[in-house]
Amino acid sequence: MKKILFLLLAVFVICGFGAKEKKGQKYYLKRCGKCHGTGRMWGNVATMDEWKSFFTTDTKDLKDFHKDEPNVIKYINSRDFKKEKGRMYRFLQEFSSDSESIPSCNN
Repeated sequence: MKKILFLLLAVFVICGFGAKEKKGQKYYLKRCGKCHGTGRMWGNVATMDEWKSFFTTDTKDLKDFHKDEPNVIKYINSRDFKKEKGRMYRFLQEFSSDSESIPSCNN
């Protein structure tokens, strides 16, 4: 019985972590996919530390990267971005160039 409970707990934890990245993928595709393509392609262009830099330091690096795109800057300064950025960040880190995750065709 303990083994079954442990197995169910392990499956729940693993699925829970995947759900955060899926929601981050949804946010990314909605907000960024038009210009940057799929997150699995774009996530791989930066390392975990580089993505961290984009999503921290008051998003200064992210704003600098999009400095000629007023609509993007407006989104970065919005409440929506503040709500979505954590999950988007985890999603992009999942597929960063130095992560151990390898994008597959069915993800």
